[in-house]
Amino acid sequence: MMIFALIAALIGAAVAIFVLAPFRGADVPRWAGPVSATALLVLAGAVYWAGGAPDQPGAPYAQQAAERRAADPSELNLESRIERLRDIVREDREDAEAWAMLGRELARAEREMEAINAFQRSLSIEPQARTFSDLGQTVINLNEGDVTPDAQAAFEAAYQLDRDLPEAGFFLGLGAYQNGDRETAAQYWTDTLARLEAGDPFRMIISRQAAELLSRPNVDAGAVAAAQAEDAPALSPQERIAGMVGRLDERVRSGEGSLSDWLVLIRVRAMMDDVAGARAALTEAEADFADDSGATAILAVARQAIGNDDGEE
Repeated sequence: MMIFALIAALIGAAVAIFVLAPFRGADVPRWAGPVSATALLVLAGAVYWAGGAPDQPGAPYAQQAAERRAADPSELNLESRIERLRDIVREDREDAEAWAMLGRELARAEREMEAINAFQRSLSIEPQARTFSDLGQTVINLNEGDVTPDAQAAFEAAYQLDRDLPEAGFFLGLGAYQNGDRETAAQYWTDTLARLEAGDPFRMIISRQAAELLSRPNVDAGAVAAAQAEDAPALSPQERIAGMVGRLDERVRSGEGSLSDWLVLIRVRAMMDDVAGARAALTEAEADFADDSGATAILAVARQAIGNDDGEE
């Protein structure tokens, strides 16, 4: 390194002499600078040809990489874990699992674009359901929670490879919900919940999210337009809510109501302080979906929210 530093300094000095000569009045031929620089470059090339090793890592890097590889990953900070995985994929560009792990660590560091590239590299080597799901979730994070077409495609691939993977089913349902298709969303969520064991933490997470989203009142654009028509009767907000509850009640009792219809009916009645009516609707819904373990899990969340008839909340 000292030799290269010295050569670089000599080149700099020669160039400086050549450039500054006219301003200093020095009697230096104009060809002196280029000739000196060329000679020094040839000398630098000869030294590097004799002692250079372009394919070998520098001593500091090699030492740090060895220390990272020898360390317990759980004891490394996030950046060190990322660099450790980079060391691994540098040595073996076809290590699909290392690329996937690198993508997960980059996603934790909120470096989504780098994470996406790592996941795609892993999938090009070995398609795995978990990696497709991680890719989809990273795309969602990059798009602030929206299940974009790219994310949807990743989750569909994960779902085809492993339907027992809870994240794939949940996010496919979320994508359907964001597109206004509550029936498909409920189907994905109930199917996913039916495959999960009772003690699986994902079961409660998905149940709560599904209950929250499916119970939100769905704004009917046609009903809004009709209410805003000039000849429409003037109704108070309470009267409009009562009308919505009446329509929901008629739909579920006719046997045409979906799980979402039942959940909206339960939620709106509870919001109107008709707790008894909400509990009665919940009991009917539980009987209606008794054979659907996924729907039962979602309704259990509603039961916890409004409590039992004995006053338990």
